[in-house]
Amino acid sequence: MKKIRWLLQICFLVVFASLFTALMPQTARADFAERPVGFVVIDQDGCVDGAVYKEWRQMVKLAYRFPYYQIIDGGEPQMLVSRAVRDGVKLDAASLSALAEKSKTDVLVVARIYEMDESLVSGWGFRFDHDTYVRVVADADLFVYKKDGNKLLKKRVRESGLRDMGNYDKPAETIKWQLSKLVNTMENKPIIGS
Repeated sequence: MKKIRWLLQICFLVVFASLFTALMPQTARADFAERPVGFVVIDQDGCVDGAVYKEWRQMVKLAYRFPYYQIIDGGEPQMLVSRAVRDGVKLDAASLSALAEKSKTDVLVVARIYEMDESLVSGWGFRFDHDTYVRVVADADLFVYKKDGNKLLKKRVRESGLRDMGNYDKPAETIKWQLSKLVNTMENKPIIGS
């Protein structure tokens, strides 16, 4: 009988503790302000798919980490920057400052893709040169604007040429590492991939 009473008391305590924790209001409090980071990709070539976007976003996320920063995909920053580019606004410190203010972001990262292409090219038939090459084109403008200090960094990626079949970087990889270098330079962090 004592064992059964003891077992019932333990069960009652477990049930009471479960109900107590379930019914108590759950609150979390942060002692730091999350600063929004707008990540915008303007694809004028139509070659940026979900996997490429995810890789590029990861590079931005490595530089602007939670809990201090919060990355905003699409939404207000994407709409405002796309509209500005469509209207012919030149992306510089003044325009990006205004766009960051309108979209309520502390950092604005913009990747404007003009062309990303890789295509096979056969050799020209010079004596023994019947190999296949890859024509690689990576053409983009990358911008990082930080409201704190009104800082702007930009990088023009212009790579084009013939590469050996198994010895070339895909255009999306080239842009990804240039984007990583740019955001890490802005934040005075070590450059990844170099």
